[in-house]
Amino acid sequence: MRGICLLLLSSLGALQAQAQALLYEAGSLQVSQARSLPTPPVAAVGAVYLSIANRGAKADSLLAVSSPIAASAEIHRSTTVQGVMQMRRVAALECPPGVTNIEPGGVHIMLLGLTQPLVAGATFPLSLKFRDAGLLVIQVRVKAPE
Repeated sequence: MRGICLLLLSSLGALQAQAQALLYEAGSLQVSQARSLPTPPVAAVGAVYLSIANRGAKADSLLAVSSPIAASAEIHRSTTVQGVMQMRRVAALECPPGVTNIEPGGVHIMLLGLTQPLVAGATFPLSLKFRDAGLLVIQVRVKAPE
């Protein structure tokens, strides 16, 4: 019985460490759920999705993004205009108090000029530059669609 308890405690500790490793903080901001989808071997673009929780009293702004696995990275917003989905670059993303989700079909981060395919299970660094919180480097996990 004692062995089972130790195993459960060890597993719980590993899960907590893994969950904490996926939460990144800068100033009043917490970034979590950073993920990307796998790409075909010849794809030149990929997308990143994440969540930004602003626990402060005033808004911050995401000004720029970059990653060593892409020639460039941009913040994009998808909208539907006259029944046609359009994607446009935005100069900055306002992050008011509360949660800002960067997700499919809305605001997302585009990786342009990928230097390697995004493979399920892999991770890669992504730099986020905020107006007030400064630079935050996170790890993005490539996850197969569920």
